[in-house]
Order: sequence, then C-alpha cells, then structure tokens
Amino acid sequence: METDPNDYTVIKEGEAEILLHKKNQVFFNKAQVNNRDMSIAVLREFISKRKQEHEAAKSSKSSRSASKSKEEMNNGEHQVTSEDGLKEPAKTTEGLARGEPKPPKVLEALSASGLRALRYAREIEGIGQVVALDNDLASVEACQRNIKFNGSLAISKVESHHTDARVHMLTHPKEFDVVDLDPYGSPSIFLDSAVQSVADGGLLMCTATDMAVLCGGNGEVCYSKYGSYPLRGKYCHEMALRIL
Repeated sequence: METDPNDYTVIKEGEAEILLHKKNQVFFNKAQVNNRDMSIAVLREFISKRKQEHEAAKSSKSSRSASKSKEEMNNGEHQVTSEDGLKEPAKTTEGLARGEPKPPKVLEALSASGLRALRYAREIEGIGQVVALDNDLASVEACQRNIKFNGSLAISKVESHHTDARVHMLTHPKEFDVVDLDPYGSPSIFLDSAVQSVADGGLLMCTATDMAVLCGGNGEVCYSKYGSYPLRGKYCHEMALRIL
C-alpha cells in the first residue's frame, strides 16, 4: 500500500527521520528525546569500551604466546624432525591476531515508530544489527515504513517484527549484546526475559516512566510491581534505581 505524503508529518530527530501520521496512530513521545540522546551516548561508550577490552585480551594472549614460544625455544622444544632428518621450526597457530570484535547486535524490545532503532543505526559507528519489536501491528507497519524512509543504511541494519517482546527474548537467550527496554510505564514485566536475552558481558538499558511510584508516591503499587516498598526522601531517585 502506497503512502500518501499528505497524511504524514516528517519528524526529524538526530540523523533519523520518521513519518508520523496526522492522526497519531502510533505512540511517539517527543519529550523522550533526552532519554534517546542519553541512550545513544551510553551505547557509544559501551562499544568503545568493548573494543578496548577486546584489544587488551588480544594483547594479553599475544604476550602469553610469545612467552611460551621463548620458553620452548630455550628448552629446544620449538623444533621438530622432518622426514629427511633435518630440524625445522614447529608450526603453530596460537597467538595469531584476531580481527575486530563482532559488531554488537541490539534489541529494541518496544519500538513503536522505530525512531530509537533508526537513530542507533544511523548515529552510532560500529553498530551491527538492530532488531525492533512491537506487539501492535500498526506500530510495526509504521516502523517498517520508517525504515524504508531512512534509506539503504537503515534497511541494511534495522529489521522490524510483530511479536511479543517477552516471548522473543525468552526464545533467544544470550543472543543480543544490547537490550533496550523503553516501555510505557513499568518495565518490571520485561526484566526477567530481558536479562536472559543479554549475552555475557552485554548491556541492558532500561527506562522507567513510573518514577512517582518508585519514589514513594504509592507504596502499595510499588510493592505489587517490584516487590519493594519505597521510602520518600531526598535519596528517592537512587532508591528507585536500586529497586528497579
């Protein structure tokens, strides 16, 4: 089905653009721009730190390999006898330099318009595949439309699926290097499955928009959602983070 430009407004945020229907059929929270900016900054730092750790591990392995080779040379174990009786160096593959770490695979579990996923793909260097999920068919159609609208880079990196995020995460254990949860309200129902879908050494980014509950506005509701009873005080935001 073709898109009538007259029915849509183009929203630009960062380097991504989305088509927002004039009837606003798909959830879009303009006020969350700061949250998305922060997520991009965190993800950039994660990729940079991940690369540094990979280089450090590679350097450490090379040092151990060189030390082992030197020890074998001193012990005369670095040579083997060939069929003609001559000695030749033993061949080894240990210590060969590895390539760059595999680009991180990112899951945006609740994508709506797909703006966050598109910004990840367009603004973060070194990003791999971005999987955007939503349980609302209209949102998935909007996300797919926005992927095409953002051109070949977005098409090559972002994919959108109509599915329950919890089911998808539970059936894809340790598959994603980064999982981003940005639900409307409490993220508590997604936390268990999200933790299981993050790879070892991965990153879980979680947004909670029910700060009033987490900061003691309604202790009973907080206890029912998070199993914790909040106290009101100047430290409420730190406590909210610990509860979450």
